[in-house]
Formats: sequence, structure tokens, C-alpha cells
Amino acid sequence: MLWERLEKRLHRQVEDFAGVAGVSVLDLERGDAVSVRGNEEFPTASTIKIHILTQLLSRAGRGEVDLADRVRIKPQMRGTGSGVLHYLEGEPELSVLDVAILMIIVSDNTATNLCIDWAGMEATNSLLGDMGLTATKLRRKMMDSEAIHRGEENVSTPNELVAMLQMLYQGKPSSEVAEQVLRIIGKPKSTPLNRAIPSDLAVANKSGGMERVRCDAGIVFLEHRPYAIAVMTKFALEDVTRQEAFIVDVAREVHLTMVALDSTNDFGLGVLKFTGY
Repeated sequence: MLWERLEKRLHRQVEDFAGVAGVSVLDLERGDAVSVRGNEEFPTASTIKIHILTQLLSRAGRGEVDLADRVRIKPQMRGTGSGVLHYLEGEPELSVLDVAILMIIVSDNTATNLCIDWAGMEATNSLLGDMGLTATKLRRKMMDSEAIHRGEENVSTPNELVAMLQMLYQGKPSSEVAEQVLRIIGKPKSTPLNRAIPSDLAVANKSGGMERVRCDAGIVFLEHRPYAIAVMTKFALEDVTRQEAFIVDVAREVHLTMVALDSTNDFGLGVLKFTGY
């Protein structure tokens, strides 16, 4: 069966990775799944922004945050690392929703820290607990070097990233919030997963990267067999280019299998473009 073949190939890819890696894949319609080091804890890097966004939009859905409110980005609010807000001049004014979108599409860390303030760190962790994501923790803001050195790391597992995506796909924590989260993380961006998947397919995902860490997690919306995938790395021994190439290679291997399942019947016969003879 293709799932057994995929599991063997993923084991080989993970073992060959120069560092430590984990992978989780779930067929969102049939429930078939495979994972390699799926329950191992990894730094989330920016994939935690999916969870922050979910909590922020949940608060907005309850009327506790107004996404149309305008916020002026003052110099003292600007962080470092990825993003664009800390490069802008003057004091640009954006809506809360615009800030949340920047957190996702350009992984803006200034925007993320504002979103953490609006969502609430403890409240975000409470939501994750309610969703059964006991290994996923938001412990610090973006690029808080003191917290990093204290070991206050944002963490999850490949299986829990996939579980989060599955719940969003199922309309949790509410159908309105899930739809909006998937729409926002589905906006165009350049990530390893996006590079692995043909451009005509819808993908809703968030990648992340820090020193010796790379992650990507998302949903690929195949017509009949949409699937969730998470790839996480840590202790990488090679440069960023090779780390991201690993994620691309894993995602392509998974997609090759899922496309075959999407386009065949239970006997393995291709049915979507059957020409016969």
C-alpha cells in the first residue's frame, strides 16, 4: 500500500537529515495518517502564529477585540527579525486585521508581538488546552533573546501541528474563526511547502525558521484527498538552504503519494483521467 511505502520513505528522509527532524501527515477526509518522530517536541518558530491568530480571531468573534480598530505603529513598538513594519518610516497606521495578516504573510515579528498582546499569552495557551493540544505552548514573544536563553521556548510536535490544522479544517474552535484563519494562512507567500506544491493548488500554511530550526505546516486542498502536513527540524547541522530543501523534498514525497490516492480508486486504478483501451 502507498501509505506503507510513504512511511518507509519518510523514515529514510528523516534519518538522512543532518540534524533532527519530524514529519506528520494526515488525510483529512479518510483519516489515514503517518508520522515519523511525530510526538517529539520541536521549537515552533513562526508556525505558532497559526495558534496566535486563532485565539485573536476567537476574541474578535466574541466581541472582545475589534479587527477594524486602527493602531499606530510607534518606534518603541517595533521588534526585530522577520517582517516589514520595523523598516517603515514614520508611524504607519493599520487595522488590527491588517496587523494579523502581516503576522502571517510576511511573518512580521512586530505584528506578531502586537497580536500576542491582543490575543493574550495565557488565553492562547488556555485555548490550546481546550483544543487538546497539551504539547503546544506559547511561552514568549518573538525574538525575546532573554526568554530564549532562559529556555522559555515556544514548542509543539508535528502531530499537534497537524491536529491543529485538522481542527481548523473541521470548523473548530468555531466555523467562523476556522474559515477566517484558513483564509488568512492561505494567502500567497514563499515557503518550502508552497515551493513543493504546484501553484494551481490551494495551500493554507505557515512556515517558520530560527537558528538551526525550520518548520512548515499546512493544508493542501486536493479535490478528493485534502491533507495536512507538518515538517519540523532542530539541531540542524547544515545551512538554511539545505534545511529548507529537506522540507521541500519531504513535502514533494508526500504530495506524490497524495496525488496518486486523490486520482485513483481503492484498487489503484487511475479514474480522474481514465483513457482506457
